[in-house]
Amino acid sequence: MELTVKVKLGYVPTMRHVAQAAAAMSRFQSQVLLRRGDITVNAKSLMGLLSLGLRDGMGVTIIARGEDEAQAVCEMSRLLQG
Repeated sequence: MELTVKVKLGYVPTMRHVAQAAAAMSRFQSQVLLRRGDITVNAKSLMGLLSLGLRDGMGVTIIARGEDEAQAVCEMSRLLQG
């Protein structure tokens, strides 16, 4: 399952925000990835999420594969859109 969203956080993500997002994704059985341009990272990885440099207005694709992929995509979308 894939979904492309525009980031709408209203703030610059800090290490704490990114760590919370990685922890939230780690609760899912599915593989969860984020893609921005040519970069694809594991959404369960703190370093991966930090490497994307997410900011408001950026487009990012959420990719999930597994038994709870729909829930994972929904949760990541919620996290990226405040």
